[in-house]
Amino acid sequence: MPVLFAATLFVSATLLFMVQPMVGKMILPLLGGSPAAWNTCMVFFQALLLLGYLYAHHVTSKYSPARQTAVHLGVLGAAIAWMVVAAMLSPNDAPVAVFKSLAPQGQSYPMFGVMALLAVAIGLPFLVVSTSAPLLQKWFAYTGHPSARDPYFLYAASNAGSLISLLGYPLVIEPSLTLASQAWVWAGGFVLLMGMVYLCGQAASSPLRPLPKSKPATAAQPGQPSVADPAAPTILQKLRWLGLAFVPSSLMLGVTFHMTTDIASVPLLWVIPLALYLLTFIIAFGRTPSWFRPVLANLSPVLTLLLVFVLTSKVASRDGFTPFMALSIHVIVYFFTALLMHTELARERPHPTHLTEYYLWISMGGVLGGIFNALIAPVFFNEAYEYPIAIAIGCLLIPSLTEDAEPTPEPTGWRRWRPYMLDVLIPLAMLCLVSWLTVLPERADWFVSACNWVAEKITAALQFCGMSVGVSPDTIQILAVYAVPCILCFFFIDRPVRFGLCVAAVLGVGMYRAYESKDTVDAARSFFGILRVEHYGERQALLRFEGTDPEDGEKKFFAYPFDHRFYKLSHGTTLHGMQAAESDTYPLKDDLKTLGATSPWNTLLTLGAQAAWDFRQEPLTYYHRTGPVGKIFHRFREVDPNGDVAMVGLGSGSAAAYATPGQKLTFYEIDPTVIAMVETPKVMNPDEVAKGEKPRMGPFTFIDDARKRSATIELVLGDARLKLEEHTDRKYALLLVDAFSSDSIPVHLLTKEALLLYKDRLTEHGLLALHISNRYIDLEPVVGVLAKETGLVARVFRDDDQSPPGKARSSWVVLAKTDADLGDEILGTDSDERYGAIAGGFGYDLFDNPRYEFFVFPWKKLRTQKNLRPWTDDYSDVLAVMQMKEIQAVRRFFGLPTAQDD
Repeated sequence: MPVLFAATLFVSATLLFMVQPMVGKMILPLLGGSPAAWNTCMVFFQALLLLGYLYAHHVTSKYSPARQTAVHLGVLGAAIAWMVVAAMLSPNDAPVAVFKSLAPQGQSYPMFGVMALLAVAIGLPFLVVSTSAPLLQKWFAYTGHPSARDPYFLYAASNAGSLISLLGYPLVIEPSLTLASQAWVWAGGFVLLMGMVYLCGQAASSPLRPLPKSKPATAAQPGQPSVADPAAPTILQKLRWLGLAFVPSSLMLGVTFHMTTDIASVPLLWVIPLALYLLTFIIAFGRTPSWFRPVLANLSPVLTLLLVFVLTSKVASRDGFTPFMALSIHVIVYFFTALLMHTELARERPHPTHLTEYYLWISMGGVLGGIFNALIAPVFFNEAYEYPIAIAIGCLLIPSLTEDAEPTPEPTGWRRWRPYMLDVLIPLAMLCLVSWLTVLPERADWFVSACNWVAEKITAALQFCGMSVGVSPDTIQILAVYAVPCILCFFFIDRPVRFGLCVAAVLGVGMYRAYESKDTVDAARSFFGILRVEHYGERQALLRFEGTDPEDGEKKFFAYPFDHRFYKLSHGTTLHGMQAAESDTYPLKDDLKTLGATSPWNTLLTLGAQAAWDFRQEPLTYYHRTGPVGKIFHRFREVDPNGDVAMVGLGSGSAAAYATPGQKLTFYEIDPTVIAMVETPKVMNPDEVAKGEKPRMGPFTFIDDARKRSATIELVLGDARLKLEEHTDRKYALLLVDAFSSDSIPVHLLTKEALLLYKDRLTEHGLLALHISNRYIDLEPVVGVLAKETGLVARVFRDDDQSPPGKARSSWVVLAKTDADLGDEILGTDSDERYGAIAGGFGYDLFDNPRYEFFVFPWKKLRTQKNLRPWTDDYSDVLAVMQMKEIQAVRRFFGLPTAQDD
């Protein structure tokens, strides 16, 4: 009998965690694919889980086991009817239907619209499946089986199914089945679950023998979870359950957002925290040895203090600290914290009489954690403060191991209140100490001198011992300012309230200082993430020709340092655009006079260009004139110089620098915050107008400058593909798609259906340009397959040149309907390099006999990959083109195509 219930829970959990990434894949592309979009999906699923647990609690409290079975089978039948109707109405005849028309558009915080979209797609079926964990455990308690006294072990089987489904989806299910096929497999599993639930209901309605009455509660042995008596749990105990469930849920979303935004935007990175979340439940509700809890309760706070030091000191951003090391610290601390919280939950589980209520409170804590991160934080916090807040709350809830020690006499009088007074005074003192320490390096010369002296002495001691390493003064400063408070917090580990408040004080000051930057000009947070504008400098070493060595004929150059200032728009580790802060010129006019002594005509031309050149209006980063985009615009102007241009993805508006007088350039942007930060002059409110204030110019002026040149700039808010589908009357001579430069790609913009849409929106000789730069995904073979499927010709330019100031590496693919539209010719019979209008360009050789030269740029045919299926709206396999050896090794094990199959 336990096998039947465990198998049913396993199937239920498998369905639960198969449908989440499946539906997420269906709707996330419509929302920009940001971490916040996935967090909102998680909140929706957690909310339905809470409703499912509430349903289970209500049904088991009101009806007999036989009646419960009948009611639940009726609800299961209603869910099947829901899926039948969905299959009849959905565009792809699938039982799980996502209607694009319901996708929220043009909203800064479309959370409720996302939830409505999810509710229509999978609401009732997911709700029914989510009831299984508490309902079936309660039914097992009715059976009278010897194991029914403590049915919580079934929760481990449930989470095991969830974990296997979660990991199996991206590795096996996604690359093997289309979304429609996945939906039908899930529907088949749902029908199987209904049959297994019927068998479980029959077993619960016909128990083997009455469930034995529980014995009075006895003191629990350290580390051994006990079964409490059937007395109703107190409100304080329920609130503790709530907090213990809140922290892991909030941390799961917080660490995912932090890792994908500030460390590495690796696709599917969210799988790791969610998988560990399930693993902690499996361990906590399994049988653990007596030493497990005390070791965990001592280890977890120490690791948390290490993370506090890393977060507040920003040591993870220093040289030598790799992204893998940073990710490891966050993941390890999260795992042990969640394991400690869930271990405490398992230890405090009540008698099976209160089982459904217990799970209801756990689910409520999970929902609150999700709501806090996905709904509250983006609205009230400009920075990701929800992550350190969850860490501090977790420190408040660590168990006090002194409860198992020998009881001591209760103090009397004022001594009775002294510990509670210290719980307030010591954190306040810690707050003052940390605030003072963080300003010392900037305001106290004696502190800097002392750190230098300590660094010198330690370095001398190490060298005396024969070591060739040393310690820098910066390291001593970091240890003194940030490590000392963390060490002091450790001494209060036996007082959870005191310890948690001290950690909160350190995190509060440290994170504020970490987020505060003198270089930050503007910062804003929306549903799609945290955008930041920074003002920073970059030193460029310009080469000055000094002559030719008469002995060996080698040319000699002098590196001339020149500082540039830039405004940079970024979303975590992803650069969205950049603009020069000043209209400066290269400081080489005197050198030009010398170089042009024998050619005064060239000197006059160059000096005239320098005098008229405005560096602030130059497109930078991926749009630099010397890069692929410059060459694409060169070809575009030869074919249709006055044609309309469209750009998917606004960024800093760099593409507007190419707009000519009378030309129309349309930007499609999904995030309204980006438009607000880039469009200038900024809109003023009525009070500012009444005071006579002038419009404020933002740091990015590409759009405003283009409008001043009499170009027409249109900004369209919403998902680019949906908007392009609406604009059936528009044709573009050049369509640029820059939605793939972030490492988390919106797949729906790179499918066969999407390319056919782009092709239909092009003029007869129009060009389509795709920005495919990515640190983890090789999109080149994906575009190559799609080009063949859609009848387009394609060339790729992988530009690694970063020598001009402000330029960034980039890879672009240009597509057209014919080779003639690209205007290229083949360089020989054995070469796939191309030249001509699209591939060539003119550049002025400033050094050594100034002259104009023709450069050949390597526009090449796209690489292919064996067995790579074209991506469609119904099928995509991102892992097949991920450039990570570990993932490719797993795929080879399952016989799936890999990125090495060239």
